[in-house]
Amino acid sequence: MTKSEADHSETEAGFMRRVVALYATEPDLHALPREVFDCVSVAARSEIVAYTEFHAGSGEFRAEFSRPDPDPERRARLAAAYMRHARSHPFWARDPAFFGERVLRESDFFSDAEYMALPIAQEAYLPSGAHRQMAFLVVNEGYALSVSAHRVVGEPAFSDTERDRMQELRGHVARLYRQALERTARTMPPVERLIHLCPDLTTRQRDVARWIAEGKSNESIAQLLGIRLDTVKSHLRIVYDKLGVDDRLAAALAIHRRPPFAKLPPMWTLPGARWSGNGLHTTD
Repeated sequence: MTKSEADHSETEAGFMRRVVALYATEPDLHALPREVFDCVSVAARSEIVAYTEFHAGSGEFRAEFSRPDPDPERRARLAAAYMRHARSHPFWARDPAFFGERVLRESDFFSDAEYMALPIAQEAYLPSGAHRQMAFLVVNEGYALSVSAHRVVGEPAFSDTERDRMQELRGHVARLYRQALERTARTMPPVERLIHLCPDLTTRQRDVARWIAEGKSNESIAQLLGIRLDTVKSHLRIVYDKLGVDDRLAAALAIHRRPPFAKLPPMWTLPGARWSGNGLHTTD
């Protein structure tokens, strides 16, 4: 075996070990970016890895980087430049319909000379030395997740072998991203899930629904809330309608199991126990 073949074999083995470790950690939405950074660094040598979530309902996004720029003003300036020019090509816009299930590289669409002349390159990427890019998208529950590897000016384009490795990684990330969403949903208490599932319920209707999720009877709920039995039944009819169900069992199952992510604002903008406005995990 030649040295090149031995290096390739070692890289492949290291990549598979890292993928196995990725599953073993069972990451939630907060831990997943860092785990993905480590996997990408083994799949394809790169200076920076970006993990960006786009929320279809609001158009908002958040981004995390394996090596974030320490200058907040420069970060804001480059982000604004990216937003100005992202729609100039579906590759930069991370268009899910354009990407599909493919891993794509900037070199698939632009020569080096063409890239250097692009406004998005001159204003958003080249000021930080970024040139080469390779990215994939995952779409799930109202979100589009973009994972991209970046190399600086002077580095070679990503190879077909690296692209193939990233293609394999995409399938694993898609599965783990879905599991992370579901895992986060399962940890939400009924009251919080109800806020996400049915944001237009009144406080009293939410109280009734919460006790339904706890298995309480109508009579018990009336006693707990100090309201009439007919009022409980009236609130229940509204809850059933909002959840799109016909009975208390279906309502309880919906509250405990239905993923709420597609209906509400992005996870990182929700108040309370999970995400702050700048995308950092918080606990109150």
